[in-house]
Amino acid sequence: MKIVFYLHLHQPWRLARFRYLDLGSGRSYFDLDRNLGIFRGIAERCYRPAMDRLLRALEGHPEFRVSLSITGTFVEQARLAAPDVIERVRALYRTGRVALVAETFYHSLAFLLPPPELAEEVAMHRELLRSEFGASPKVLRMTELAYSDDLARFAEAERFQGMLAEGWEGVLRGQPPTYRYCAAPAPTVRLLLRHYPLSDDVGFRFSSTSWSEYPLTTEKYVHWIARTPGELVGLFMDFETFGEHHSARSGILEFLSALPDAARREPGLEWASVEEAIQGDPRAPLSVPYTMSWADQNRDLGAWLGNDLQRSAFEAVKKVGVVVRQAADSAILEDWRKLLTSDHFYYMYVSGHGADQGVHQYFSSYDSPYDAYANYMNALTDLRRRALERLGVPILK
Repeated sequence: MKIVFYLHLHQPWRLARFRYLDLGSGRSYFDLDRNLGIFRGIAERCYRPAMDRLLRALEGHPEFRVSLSITGTFVEQARLAAPDVIERVRALYRTGRVALVAETFYHSLAFLLPPPELAEEVAMHRELLRSEFGASPKVLRMTELAYSDDLARFAEAERFQGMLAEGWEGVLRGQPPTYRYCAAPAPTVRLLLRHYPLSDDVGFRFSSTSWSEYPLTTEKYVHWIARTPGELVGLFMDFETFGEHHSARSGILEFLSALPDAARREPGLEWASVEEAIQGDPRAPLSVPYTMSWADQNRDLGAWLGNDLQRSAFEAVKKVGVVVRQAADSAILEDWRKLLTSDHFYYMYVSGHGADQGVHQYFSSYDSPYDAYANYMNALTDLRRRALERLGVPILK
């Protein structure tokens, strides 16, 4: 069994409080100080200690492999708040045993927009990985692990060799998630699937004292992996799992450090990067006619477009995008793209219950989803005003 250990690094540009009275004021939509303050705190608790541990593990275990995806908004903030974090990523990549994964630059919902937005964002991200790290990614992931037959066709047209997706029973139709598949409409694209029970054991349940398997030791965990039937097990999770979502006092950083040793002691376990794991024949073609994701219990797009607030905001930003592109102003286009980041719609979530609702509340700093919607729409309205002014269109007061 090969372990495919993949971690995702992302921070959004969170909005400042933007009131209706602020329209036309020239105020920034994004709270720079707050965003960079949040980044510095997470860097101290998570990025630095976890990356240092990963580097020591790679240096001490030649068989160990890690795969990372890093959004453009993460890199933008790291440059300003903690440039040493970027240097740590470079050090990891220089080991030759870390693969970097392509995605949308803004961690956006660009895959739901008309062309050319998705292709342009992926091209921007590819160029970022080349210029910052010297990487040429072979594997693509969409925002929040979104995947469909149409996205596989896009990946094939962009000459990617593989994509990441959720190993969800609803599309596997009885097949296990622990094999390499290919996209049914794009057979050259290999699919690596997330084993969500084993991934969530660490990502969500690790520090839960009410969990029947608490505490989770590395020995117990790798034993579960070794006893899982198949060829590949995809452990896909947020990088912030290690020190942020689970604090250092939970033991999560020691768990991370101990993984390579524990896997070495378990017969039959190996490590593979995503680029190594896509090599070889697929078990079978996989067809996913609708868009699935790794979010919430339904594994669909409901986390971002599941209620009227979210759909209203998304339809509005799509329409504003037409005017923004006509305006041909780089600053306006950049702000529009930052407003496409999926997190803004995630904060407007009101339709869930139980664990799903709790996860959404954990990430949002708004008092309510309605506040998130009003704030977003004020900023978007102002952006539309700027684009129309750039085009010389009179603005009705």
